[in-house]
Amino acid sequence: MKNIKIDDVQSFVAAVRHQSLSRAAQALGLTQPAVTRRIQSLEESLGADLLDRNTKPPRPNAMGLRVLEQCEKVLREVDALQALLAASERPQGRLRLGVTQSVAESGISRLLEEYRADYPELEVDLQTRWSGELLRGVENGELDAAGVAFPAGKVFPAAVAAQPLGRVEMGVVVARQAWPERPRPYRLSDLRQCRWIVNPDGCGFRARLQHALRELGLPFRLAMDAFGTTLQLKMVADGLGLGLASRAQLERSEYSAELRLLRLEDFDPSTEMWLVQRPHPGAFAEPLGRFSRALADSLVPE
Repeated sequence: MKNIKIDDVQSFVAAVRHQSLSRAAQALGLTQPAVTRRIQSLEESLGADLLDRNTKPPRPNAMGLRVLEQCEKVLREVDALQALLAASERPQGRLRLGVTQSVAESGISRLLEEYRADYPELEVDLQTRWSGELLRGVENGELDAAGVAFPAGKVFPAAVAAQPLGRVEMGVVVARQAWPERPRPYRLSDLRQCRWIVNPDGCGFRARLQHALRELGLPFRLAMDAFGTTLQLKMVADGLGLGLASRAQLERSEYSAELRLLRLEDFDPSTEMWLVQRPHPGAFAEPLGRFSRALADSLVPE
């Protein structure tokens, strides 16, 4: 058996995780032929084929799956070794963070200003995506950390360290005058004729609403899908439909006096905010601690 190169191991794991040689190459900053050569080099070192090249994209064969498990352990140990050496260093380099749209709107820019002032050698790349995409980004090594929304009890991939930060109290937002308080909670069936102003497809909260309506045999009537809580809440305040928002978003909104959360007996979209990151942050530990606190602060109404 020849010596095994870490670069070859990284390329094989990336190709399997991304289920695409081209996406693996993009994540590693390589060309696709370079990734292919590295995988072939690993196969030569082990004396075994690892991919079934009769499928498109190529998938790991039985031996490839066994090797993949060991390769992931090797990379975790390498990460731990690098983190041990980096822990005493001043934060520098590129820190890749991800947040959901709602967190991006909550004032996370203040954190970026702190980073610039306190870590002048740190380059921060902040991306906004859906929670599922952010989690995959951390798992695949495209992001160092992200703030994501998932239910309590969520099981995360082994390559990710997850920390719960607090409950995200979500609800259906309605125009206050059109939906008066009443002793008995409303039900989704009471909203059957209403139209919804929500995020585009890909949003977990929208998906949960659609699932709940479908389970009850109720229609999902879309008034508008749009990014941006401010626009959505304005349209709800104008009486154009119902929306979904957290209590913190509602209380921060300039339209808060005109809106309220509608208590529903059979639907609660509340969830949990999580910090997900690579297990060994190294020199990024301190800036990621600030990131974690900023995410937790975004849950608190002002």
